[in-house]
This record gives sequence, C-alpha cells and structure tokens, in this order.
Amino acid sequence: MILSMALMLPGADSAIVASAADKVVAEKVMASLEQGSTAEMTLDAAKRMLGTPYVGGLLDGGEDEEFRLPLEKTDCIIFVETCLNLARTAKEHGREADFGKFASGVRQMRYRGGIIDGYASRIHYTTEWIRQGERLGILKDVTLESGGRNYDHPVSFMSSHPDSYPHINDDNIHSIKEAEDTLNSIPYTYIQTSDLPGAEKNIRDGDIICFVSKLAGLDISHVAIACLHDGKAGFIHASTTAGKVIVDDRSISEYVRSRPKSLAGIKIVRPL
Repeated sequence: MILSMALMLPGADSAIVASAADKVVAEKVMASLEQGSTAEMTLDAAKRMLGTPYVGGLLDGGEDEEFRLPLEKTDCIIFVETCLNLARTAKEHGREADFGKFASGVRQMRYRGGIIDGYASRIHYTTEWIRQGERLGILKDVTLESGGRNYDHPVSFMSSHPDSYPHINDDNIHSIKEAEDTLNSIPYTYIQTSDLPGAEKNIRDGDIICFVSKLAGLDISHVAIACLHDGKAGFIHASTTAGKVIVDDRSISEYVRSRPKSLAGIKIVRPL
C-alpha cells in the first residue's frame, strides 16, 4: 500500500510519497552500515540493496510532481542516489539517522536548489545532478584528473523529444530548455573508451560511474557504483537486463566496449 507520509521537510510543500516498507528498508540499511568514508559506506549500502527489483518510471506517478522515495523497487539513478544518501545520512547522524533525514538529503540533490516546484524543478540530466552535488560539497567529478578530456556533446534530448516525457508541457518546456542551456554553457568531460584501461586504475570502491551516451542530446545513459573485485574495476548497478540490482561480472571497460554504438566512455564521480 502506498502511503503519503505526513512528514513535511523544511522548504517543501510536498509530503513524502513512500510505502511503510520503503521506510523500513531505508532505516534498516542505515542502521547496518559500518562507519567509514562516504564512498565506502555508499558501496556498503549498495551491497545491502542487491536483488532489489528494477522498475522504470518510479518518479513519474502522479499528474503533479510528487516527492517519491521508492526503496523496495529502483532504477539505475534512483539506486545510486539512494545508496549515496543512505550513506551520507548514516555517516552524519549515526544512531539518530531516520527516514526523514534521509529524505531531506535526497531532496537536496534531486531538486534544483532543493526546492520542489513542479516537474521542471527536478534535475533530469545526470550531469546537472553531479554539478549540484559538487556545489554542495557532496561529490567531486574526478574525470579529468583520471585521464579524461572535454566532450563536445551538448544536451537537448528532453526538449527535442517532449513526446517521450508525458509531464513536459507548454508551461514547463521553457524551464527545461533553460536547464539545458545552462548545462551546455560549461564543457562536458569524459574518459573515452580507448583510455579506460589506464583510467580504471584511478577508480575506487564507492565511486559513481556514469556511462556516457553517444545518443545526440543525451549526456548519461546509465549509472553504477564501483566495486573492485577479482582484480578488476567492477560495479554494482540496477540492471534492466537482469531486472534487479546485481554485481556485474564484467569490468567497467568490458561493459563499455560491449556497447560501442551507444556508449562513448565514462565519467568518474567520487562521494566526499
């Protein structure tokens, strides 16, 4: 049963939309995390979310924008966002960590300026999510220092494909275009596929791996959490193929090379 929780967060007019079971999962994971760096705790949270079913469109349920916090189901970006904020909340609050504090952290990163004000106030491009995380001191994009370079690939996918997004309308298309223009005013960066073997040496457990798209107008097509194992840079992700959260048996570079038509390389983003 879906529960619109009565908890209201400072600066928000929207209640949290989650199930009682979602709340239980969040608080159980936070209570089980061992203290360490945020990146280490992010990976720990990811391991505890293994097997969570993959479901698309989880944030787009109602006609109006709602602050949704699914944990019993997930997609790739929700999975990464969830694990990062479970780790941040548990690290900062310890035994005082609860669902409300976790929700506050998610809202801070998911919405532009942390304010929920309609569909266009939600951050839809992963690049903007990264940049907001950097401004907040939560994330550091280490792509360039890991062997990366600029990538001439401006975003425009949402405004040029509005029919793919039922919540884009005449009232918010201008805001969507404004967000794209702002993103395009700063160069994009990536590590191209041929440079990945060397770059993988810089990847640490808990890094956020962003798979860079070749599709015109789209920045990032998939995200994952780095998990070093068996002597290679592996990753945990919410897999559409497996239909759940898994530890992938391929290295990051193997995964990219298996998709030469769709992926240009990766970005490496480090939780702080």
